[in-house]
Amino acid sequence: MSAAQISTAVSDFVLSVSAVLPALTLWRPSPVGSAGFLVVGIASGLGVLRFGQGSPPPSLVQAHQSFSWLANVLGTACISAALHNKMVAGHNLWTDYRLLGAALLLVIQRFLPPKVSELVTLLLSGISVVTAGILCGMNGNITGVTGAVLYAASGLVIGVEGSLLSIPRVDLFHYALTLGNLAFYSALS
Repeated sequence: MSAAQISTAVSDFVLSVSAVLPALTLWRPSPVGSAGFLVVGIASGLGVLRFGQGSPPPSLVQAHQSFSWLANVLGTACISAALHNKMVAGHNLWTDYRLLGAALLLVIQRFLPPKVSELVTLLLSGISVVTAGILCGMNGNITGVTGAVLYAASGLVIGVEGSLLSIPRVDLFHYALTLGNLAFYSALS
């Protein structure tokens, strides 16, 4: 097992802990937000298992990739919708455009060409993050804005390929998401 795999298993573990705490403690006040954090926690937990061994089985690699995609689409949509629900009286989660878009993508994703699926995934997760940031900004919730900025920066600026200052970008990506989770958790608490 390489040092890069060990560092990625560690960064995935830290990300998982940062998601499981809100998933457990937000269940009563915000079940939708809790579900979003839970998906992120499962994805990163699978990453710990995947990168914590030298040759992970293909089924584990596939499960990690699938849950990471699900965290990107559904996890961010749930967290964003939960913030909207907290800050806007009368917001109906059953008609929330982010959740409906995520549900629609879950159904049609397998029928889309890979490039179209990738573009729609980026669009949906981007809408969730941007609307969370705008809504939090309009309501003076600085921690929510910080979470949105960290989530956006993790994907758009940091990425997951290569290294930066000899640190694998995927690890920096995980740590930025960890800080974003803590900020979103604070915004929802």
